[in-house]
Amino acid sequence: MYYSIDQVANELGKTKRQVQYLVQQRLAEPINIDTHRRDGGYRFSEEELKRLREVFQLPGVSVKDAARQLEMTPQYLMKFVKEEQIKSDVAMIGNRKRRWFQQEEINRFKNFLSQKSHAKREGEYGRKVQLISREVHIFDEVLVNGSMARVVSVEPLQVLTDNGEFIRVNSIDGKTRNLPERRYIRKRGVVEFRMPIPRHYQHPVYQLLFQLLHQLGERNIQIYEEEFGDYLVRCRLGVVHLSEREIQLLQRSIISGDVQIDNQTVMFQSDEVQKTLYISKQLLKQYESIAYQEEISADEKLLEALHHYIAKS
Repeated sequence: MYYSIDQVANELGKTKRQVQYLVQQRLAEPINIDTHRRDGGYRFSEEELKRLREVFQLPGVSVKDAARQLEMTPQYLMKFVKEEQIKSDVAMIGNRKRRWFQQEEINRFKNFLSQKSHAKREGEYGRKVQLISREVHIFDEVLVNGSMARVVSVEPLQVLTDNGEFIRVNSIDGKTRNLPERRYIRKRGVVEFRMPIPRHYQHPVYQLLFQLLHQLGERNIQIYEEEFGDYLVRCRLGVVHLSEREIQLLQRSIISGDVQIDNQTVMFQSDEVQKTLYISKQLLKQYESIAYQEEISADEKLLEALHHYIAKS
């Protein structure tokens, strides 16, 4: 049985380009080195795949995979390694040293960063608003003692009544509306809005926030109460359908990012743009070689070099 370069890359946890680099450096030996173009790609024997596993597979999680789990660049992760905030080990893989992490240590450090990030966001944005509890979700219209009110806090349960009072209650009359389950939006970036905290339970701001929460889902929106009485709303790059009045309010409230409007459909967009760049094959090979050694993508290395150049100029 023979294996394609894609199968070998998958088995080793590497990219196709990285395996091609191993072949170019004679660190991997396909059976058809001279005829691979005619054959439609490299082919590797089962014995060679076994040898590559023994040589290149780490006993734990690589720097690249650990960085991906922690949602940071490998360079930033290495900063924490040097500061001894996360433990790691080094193994000889092939003819060079490779750093690796135990999964338990990654989980511990991820929890540590989450707690630290939460505290930082609290200081930067204000008090984070809890969006749901077992009984209710934020900004829903509910009945309390026979009168309509707006949920403005889920723990403790607090409502804004029809006469403008913020009061704590033990329960609501009946059931709150279910919050639909939405997928986490992985597209990079957020759009931010700032809105005043209203004093009337039927204020359009509450209805807009209710719509954003329902249509985006709790995993794609964060809401903070700022020091001077505003809501700071951070939305991932999803799509919502709003009324004309809600769209106008949204446009007046935006502070970062952008919105694209088509009829009553609103698409959230970040300030980041994609740029196509043409470079020579030789320069690309140099970047890929450096990126491979640092266990990052060539795109990440190129962006890092650009930031470094601008910072120095």
